[in-house]
Amino acid sequence: MQNFTFKPITALIALVTLFSSVAILATSPTQELSAQVEKVLSVSVIKVTPQDFTPSYQAFGKVEPLLSLSLVSQIEGEINYINPVFIEGGQLIQGDIIYQVDDRDYQHKLNQRQSELKIAQANLQLEIGEQKVAEKEYQQVQKEFSEDNLFLQKSLMLRKPQLEIAKANVTIAKSNAQLAMRELNRCKVISDANYTVLSKAIYQGSFVNKGDSLGELAQLSNLRVSLAVPSNIASQLSLNQSVSISAKSNESHQALVSQLSSNLHENSQLQQVYLSIKNQKRSFILGEFITVNLTLPPKKNTLKIPLSAIDDGIFWIVDKNNKLSARTAKTIWQNERHAIISNTISKDELVVTSAVAGIQEGMPASIVTGVL
Repeated sequence: MQNFTFKPITALIALVTLFSSVAILATSPTQELSAQVEKVLSVSVIKVTPQDFTPSYQAFGKVEPLLSLSLVSQIEGEINYINPVFIEGGQLIQGDIIYQVDDRDYQHKLNQRQSELKIAQANLQLEIGEQKVAEKEYQQVQKEFSEDNLFLQKSLMLRKPQLEIAKANVTIAKSNAQLAMRELNRCKVISDANYTVLSKAIYQGSFVNKGDSLGELAQLSNLRVSLAVPSNIASQLSLNQSVSISAKSNESHQALVSQLSSNLHENSQLQQVYLSIKNQKRSFILGEFITVNLTLPPKKNTLKIPLSAIDDGIFWIVDKNNKLSARTAKTIWQNERHAIISNTISKDELVVTSAVAGIQEGMPASIVTGVL
C-alpha cells in the first residue's frame, strides 16, 4: 500500500496563489453606468402643399351603331329589283329604293278590293234611296200598326237593318282596300334615312316569304361607344356629361354619356357605360376600339406624395417638434410614382418620402435630405 505525505512547501505555494488572485480581482477597474440615450431616426422628407385635384379614368370601348335595322320581308313574292349599293359596306341615301318585289299580283288585288268598295258604296246609295220610299210608305200606313211590337214594325218598315248592312259592307270594303294598298306599298322598300349596309341576304330573282330576314342596316351619322368600368367610377359620371375620346389617329373628339347600366357584369362585376358620338365626318367605323378619358368630379384639399411614402395604407410625417407620427393614407388616385390622398396633415408637418425600418410613433427624427 502506497503512502502519500503532505509537504509544507506545497501548502505555501497554494496559499500565495490564492491571495494573489483575490488581490487582482479586488483592485481591477470597474465600468461606470451611463444614462440610456434615446434613438434618433434619420429620414428624408418633403413639404407638401394642399391642392385641388381633378381625377380621371382611362377606359377602352368599342364603337357600335346607335340605330340598326333588320330588314324583314312583310310580304311574299319574287325580288325583281335590288339597289346596286345594297351590298355589304354600301351607303344608302334617304329616299333610295332598297329592293322591290314583283307587285303585279298585289296591284290586281288592290284593283279588286277597290271595285268591291265601289260596289258597296253603290249599294249604300241604293239603300238610301229605298229609305226615302220606305219613309213615304210608312207615313201612309203607320196608323194601321198595332201598339204591340210597334218599334220592330217601324224598323222593318223603314228598312233600317238593310241600311246598317249596307253601311257595314262599305266599311269592310274600305278596310280591305286599304290593306291591299298597304301590301302593294310594301312591295317597294325605301330607305327612310342614310344607312350603311351591314349584311345582305337576298338576290334579284329570289323568292321571299313573309318574315324572311333580308339584311341589316346601320345608321353611321350617330354612333355609340360601349365600355365597362368599375362601379365606383360609373357612380361619379352623370348623363350628358362630355368626355374625351380618341381612335387610332389619336385625334381627340367629344362624346356624351348617354346611358348608365343599372346592372353589373356577372363575371367581372363591372358596370356598362354608353357614350353617344356624332359621326358626320365619318371619323369612326363600326367595331373600332376607342380610348376614353373620363373626367371625374374634382377633389378639394388633397396631397400629392410619392407612392414610396405609403406602406400598408400608412404614411409618416415629421411634426414641428421633429417627432415622427403615422397618418392613414386615403388614396384618391395613383400612378407608378405618385399618389393623391386626402389631406390629414397641418402646414408645419413634413412627409417622410419612403418607408423606414424600425420607425415608431413619437420617435425623434433627424432630417438628412429634403426640406429642413
